[in-house]
Amino acid sequence: MSELRVPPVRVSRLLLLFFVAGGALISIATKGSVSHFAGGFAAGVGVVLVLARLGLEPGETSPPARGEP
Repeated sequence: MSELRVPPVRVSRLLLLFFVAGGALISIATKGSVSHFAGGFAAGVGVVLVLARLGLEPGETSPPARGEP
């Protein structure tokens, strides 16, 4: 069986933060399935935000640009 390899994708942390905030607000403002979905979405994006931060080298504030080694 072959391995599925997905290349990493760089996403703005500010964009992820907006997704977390939007999901949390929708979760608070709605009821039922939509609320549960939005809460899960916000939690999932929050995990991605934390993992992106953990992937940085100590002292680094953002990922290197594409042309940098």
